[in-house]
Amino acid sequence: MNPEKFTEKARNAVADAQKLAIRYSHQQIDNPHLLLALLEQEGGLASAILKKAGIASETLTIRLQKE
Repeated sequence: MNPEKFTEKARNAVADAQKLAIRYSHQQIDNPHLLLALLEQEGGLASAILKKAGIASETLTIRLQKE
């Protein structure tokens, strides 16, 4: 995996996922960290996709934070 080939938003999401893992005292970044980071991006694609699918991103965000 070469982070240099990622878009800026993708690099930011990985960095934010790392911050989330640290905040929750987790030793590794897992899918929930990355998904939460993507959902928290302003104007991000993840929220738009979920909205089109009829899924409330706010509800998913809360569930991920609890996990």
